[in-house]
Amino acid sequence: MADYSKTTWYDQVTDQNGNVIQAGTPLSATNMNRMESGIDLADNVVGVMVAETLQKINGINKELEKWQKQRLQQGIAYLYNKYVINGCVVSKMSNSRYVQISLTGTYLSGNVSKISVDGKYAGIADEQMIAMVPMNTDSVSAIYYIYIDYDSVQGRYRSYLAATVPDGKLALYKITVPANDTGMDLTSVTLTDMRRIEALNTIRTTEPYVLVSIPGFPMLDAGDYDVNVTVESASDVMSVGEIIVYDKQANGFKLKITGSADNTQLRWTLMNPDIK
Repeated sequence: MADYSKTTWYDQVTDQNGNVIQAGTPLSATNMNRMESGIDLADNVVGVMVAETLQKINGINKELEKWQKQRLQQGIAYLYNKYVINGCVVSKMSNSRYVQISLTGTYLSGNVSKISVDGKYAGIADEQMIAMVPMNTDSVSAIYYIYIDYDSVQGRYRSYLAATVPDGKLALYKITVPANDTGMDLTSVTLTDMRRIEALNTIRTTEPYVLVSIPGFPMLDAGDYDVNVTVESASDVMSVGEIIVYDKQANGFKLKITGSADNTQLRWTLMNPDIK
């Protein structure tokens, strides 16, 4: 606007005799072109101002998005602490497609396996025909799992067979049925032991953990961020023990507890305010 000088326009004024007492500003091409130049200059300035404003707004939005998706994030993680103390051996039954569960691998009425689930101990009695493994007429292998869950109808923990293990359940065995297996027994079927066994109550040989995936932007300064964790609920909140955050990566981190609690719900808050 500094290159444009404003023109003051005057009307032509005459007296009663028609004599000009104030000359009007000429309506000329020169004056009109100056006006057009001023309008064009003002339009360009406004355009630049709008562009700069939009750029600043975009920068503010990006900054807000970084706070929401990178510098400050929050979520819920579930950590399960279920294991077999002894037994829960799943094996094939002869001349059938059934499997059985037992303390030693051989069914014996009265024998009971011991597990730790939902923050308490439970017994699993030796039982035959706990599940029938389906035949497989497909051209690829089929996968099933045997796991332990609570049966509210029977009022006890027992074994189930399914294509997947539901979250938070105690997995025992993976069952692989080969392609085109239509035999009357389980000769061709493979049972793979998946049990987490903790025979001693005071010393654990394995530590359950949960991998938390960061839902927002990756942490470009992997490991150089802080995570605060709060216990929302557990089978026994007083038995959660210490909560440990470790193996912090750009896209996630791990959580574990030192106590004996099960079904622990953890609220985590990631803070990384100085990331660029």
